[in-house]
Amino acid sequence: MSRFFIFLISLSFFYFSSAQERCSTDEYLDILYSQFPEYKNEREKVNLETKKWIESNYIQNSKSIITIPVVVHVVWNTNTENISDQQIFSQIDVLNADYRRTNIDAIMTPSVWQGIAADTEIEFCLASVDPNGAFTNGITRTQTSQTSFSIQTNAMKSTSSGGIDPWDQDKYLNIWVCDLSGGILGYATPPSNFNNPYDGVVVGYRYFGTMGTVQAPYNKGRTCTHEVGHWLNLDHTWGSGTCGNDNVNDTPLQEEANYSCPAFPHNANSCGTSNSNGDMFMNYMDYTNDGCMNLFTQGQKARMTAAINQYRPNLLNHNLCNTTPPPPSWNCVNGNCIDPLNGNGTYTDLSVCQANCFCAATNPPIYENFQSGIPSWTIINNDGSDTWEWTNSAGYNSNSSIYINNAEYPANGEYDDFILPTVDLTSYSSIYLTFDYAYSLWTNPASSQNWSDTLIIFVSDDCGNTWQNVWEKAGLNLTTTSPAYNPFNWFPSGNSDWTSIVIDLSQYTNQDDFAIKFRNVNQYENNLFIDNINLWDNNTSTNIENFENKKLVKVIDVLGRENSKKSNSVYLYLYDDNSVEKKVIID
Repeated sequence: MSRFFIFLISLSFFYFSSAQERCSTDEYLDILYSQFPEYKNEREKVNLETKKWIESNYIQNSKSIITIPVVVHVVWNTNTENISDQQIFSQIDVLNADYRRTNIDAIMTPSVWQGIAADTEIEFCLASVDPNGAFTNGITRTQTSQTSFSIQTNAMKSTSSGGIDPWDQDKYLNIWVCDLSGGILGYATPPSNFNNPYDGVVVGYRYFGTMGTVQAPYNKGRTCTHEVGHWLNLDHTWGSGTCGNDNVNDTPLQEEANYSCPAFPHNANSCGTSNSNGDMFMNYMDYTNDGCMNLFTQGQKARMTAAINQYRPNLLNHNLCNTTPPPPSWNCVNGNCIDPLNGNGTYTDLSVCQANCFCAATNPPIYENFQSGIPSWTIINNDGSDTWEWTNSAGYNSNSSIYINNAEYPANGEYDDFILPTVDLTSYSSIYLTFDYAYSLWTNPASSQNWSDTLIIFVSDDCGNTWQNVWEKAGLNLTTTSPAYNPFNWFPSGNSDWTSIVIDLSQYTNQDDFAIKFRNVNQYENNLFIDNINLWDNNTSTNIENFENKKLVKVIDVLGRENSKKSNSVYLYLYDDNSVEKKVIID
């Protein structure tokens, strides 16, 4: 069940949108024309060639779906710019909805244009095979020293300049996501017969997808919808000039770009016409807010279909999408492995296993602070809906963690698991699981509803064949905040919203195929965050001489007696950024 909020739209949105350059494709083309005069010559031929192809070859309702393989190159300098896989998936979903006209706001198209609103019969998928024939998730990630990128240099498209080189531009739609300077939302390279080394689409990380880092009013993925339209040979609806020509017959003449979200009809009878319907400001190729856009036309569909057939023909026949990697094999002591893939649902190992995957393939310690995203752990998403994802907006002693969006989960009672790598504990005398978590209820616990999300820790000593519950909290007992409930989509605001957990698992130290599973059970409440997962033995040594400003600590009770010689425990939390946190427990 999702909770919906109603926000008042303030004038600040108008100021924000006016300060942004919705699209810089026209400016970008001027730069390319100066660098490559032959590209300009080829582009001048495109309109005539496109018109001829449509007249000779185009069938309006061919019922033939074209699927375009996409690779998303995330080029990041700060953790915030390193957007999550889930944010990327949300953008692919938007592209498919917008280009197939399954977008939920299609009903907002004015009735006068409903008849020409088009299902373009174009779909998009993240590539499953890379240019070398290896299996991939269609996402690359490149850390850069560049703090931002500009259209003048195209540096994000070059490995030698701090970005990453494109994949074969004849076979893939390359999309670079990065921090764009100058308030630019995105730009693209329209097609031609010129072999353009910079072919592709660029979108700022704040405007890509529908979640994570996106910022209103460009938070519904329509920047990418717009730029891919340019990549498929669509012009702006005003023809990039006053009452210009966009080379599409069924889009009305338009004097200039539209911003914000006008009311229909808008600019009636502009450009000296008697068009009482005014501008088609809700067209994806205008400049209005994301929430105002909702259609391509049949004429635009014809132009995009022509572009693919004439200038991007390798997109018509390929095996770069939905190619299934060879099934991984799990080798365990007893022949079983963690949750064998014989049921329904989605099983996600965030890196593709192309060779044998061994259950007992590692030894403690395991340290994970999620600073670089989610590692290659198994995530089990039984209902195919929301599941564990990475965030760079909350963490304990950091800004990153793994979390699940219980606040907007669409079903009740569903569970989502993530499983740590299986470990061999036979050489250890003690073993501890430590982690930090943050959670707030949505509903006032004093109410009669008693909604209750649950976090459960399971362990397995037989390579996932059976599981034992070793820790569980739910409802008010799970909360870490004061007050215990926050009636909104909650994120931790600081370390005080977190708590630390230590679980002694030493009874399992004789096992060579030991596994740990975290499970969230949803019941319509609020978001759950987990950070700094450590699996380690308490005998890990460290050189005290390495610590500066050492002090002798004596523990004195209220009667003045020294308790330092009693049975005390010292826990050292070791993080993979080389930081150490020490906790002293007095028995």
